[in-house]
Amino acid sequence: MADIPAHARWVAESMGEPALASPQSILDLLNYQLHMLLSFSTAGVTRICEQEFGITRHEWGYIGLLAAFGAMAPSQLALRSGMDRSRTSKALMPLLAKGLVSRSSRVGDRRYATVALTPAGRRLFDRIFPYALAVHQNLLQALTVNEAKVLARALGKLRPRAVALAESQARQAAARSTDKAPQPKGPSPRRPQPT
Repeated sequence: MADIPAHARWVAESMGEPALASPQSILDLLNYQLHMLLSFSTAGVTRICEQEFGITRHEWGYIGLLAAFGAMAPSQLALRSGMDRSRTSKALMPLLAKGLVSRSSRVGDRRYATVALTPAGRRLFDRIFPYALAVHQNLLQALTVNEAKVLARALGKLRPRAVALAESQARQAAARSTDKAPQPKGPSPRRPQPT
């Protein structure tokens, strides 16, 4: 959400408190609430990333994760970002081209690679992080210290639950696709009977 419309404040204030325990509409769904929170709160950082530093919000996320965890395999980066491997691989390409991330392969096994921030990538992280931190601090000003602790505990409980849900949904989708596999048409060929 690059530009926040003038009526965004009205949208945020008119929604009221969501009925998370007994949803009656999309407005009461946790994912919708989190989406709206993310859309409004990250718009400024996204604008700074794109206009001042020439990177996307997703590229910023990868830079932040590499700053936090250090060098890692692209598959680990995909897991930590919540993105699939294909999207992560595509997102790394511009970061490699811009010299913000480096890629190194294991000697004798080019299939195993790690990615890491370059010094330029680290400097970029150090320039952008204060903006992201200011958004974080500004957002949390709406909560008391105790409410912030409750939110942190709730997020700690929701993350593993979300992963378990995603795994369950993936298994169900795989089972559905197996059930829909084309079946051979007509009678099965018979084996010749011994005479």
